[in-house]
Amino acid sequence: MKRINSAGFRSVLVKFFTLLAATAACMAAVAIWNYVQIRPATDYADRGIHSFTPCEVLPTQVKNTFGSSRSRRLQPTKTVYMLYYRANDGSGYRWSRKVVSKTSGQKIIREGIPVERRVLSVIGENAYISVEPHLTAKTYTSGLKARYLIYLAVCILYLIIYGGLCMWKFINVKRDA
Repeated sequence: MKRINSAGFRSVLVKFFTLLAATAACMAAVAIWNYVQIRPATDYADRGIHSFTPCEVLPTQVKNTFGSSRSRRLQPTKTVYMLYYRANDGSGYRWSRKVVSKTSGQKIIREGIPVERRVLSVIGENAYISVEPHLTAKTYTSGLKARYLIYLAVCILYLIIYGGLCMWKFINVKRDA
């Protein structure tokens, strides 16, 4: 039975944690970027809670982000099924979500169970979003901000721990020399 070379194993671990630190730095930058892009709650007008009924399920092509680089190159897109809902009150609002398969989407359409969603329109633009009915514009935006701040905090915490360990190792190597 072969013994594991501890120096080689340490070298692999150092490379892994260094790569993880670089990834954390990139993720922190993405979290900051997304945080800055969040619209303030005052940019949304509450259009009330609407009842949406499932109406159709359609295949949609999306970018393939799963698998190895070779499989993404050979299959740059993949098919997902989107279940579309229409507002019952004739307002023209629509909402969609992913479903596992076409048959599961068709089953939901046959059941015809309506879904309650709050509609928030973007002031000054011909755009809207639909959110869970318990959310308001203020709670929706504050939830997004909290999510990105948590992502940022986790990344910064890892970078601090990684930097501290690097400093500790540097000081010990210098002391031993």
